[in-house]
Amino acid sequence: MLNSRPAVAENPLVEKQPANPNCLQWKNEACTVCGINSTVGISVKNKTRTPILLCRDMKPGPAKLVMSTHAEPGIAGAWEVEFGLGYQTSARTECPHQFVASNHPPLKNAYEMGSLTIEGEIPPDRMIQALVCVGLSSARVGREGKETGAALRALNLRVVSE
Repeated sequence: MLNSRPAVAENPLVEKQPANPNCLQWKNEACTVCGINSTVGISVKNKTRTPILLCRDMKPGPAKLVMSTHAEPGIAGAWEVEFGLGYQTSARTECPHQFVASNHPPLKNAYEMGSLTIEGEIPPDRMIQALVCVGLSSARVGREGKETGAALRALNLRVVSE
């Protein structure tokens, strides 16, 4: 049986690109810059690695992840926190703590963090996921420290394949 639908001509003006809503820049059908800018609060639990951005169809090879954010504790108080930017791929997971509050005395109720940068490698499957890494996170309420998560505001994150 023959196909009874009429042939549809392709529009040469419509550029075909893979579906990656977070891609900010394309080159030769590969995403070279993926990212988000968000003023909405993102909650991150204490002692976790939280995925915050999935980038697909990226150009394989060396990459750089860069993030800046305003962060504050889930419970108000002077905040002791270990915080970092990391990534996960099919080949590797990295999540170092690049910002340690006690290295920036005095302790504050919130921090402007960034630019935090980590270098990585995008594997042949062309996917990389950015992670926020929170280690020890404690807010001082009175004289007592209470474990707490983090609230991120004004998040600016980029994954750039080089």
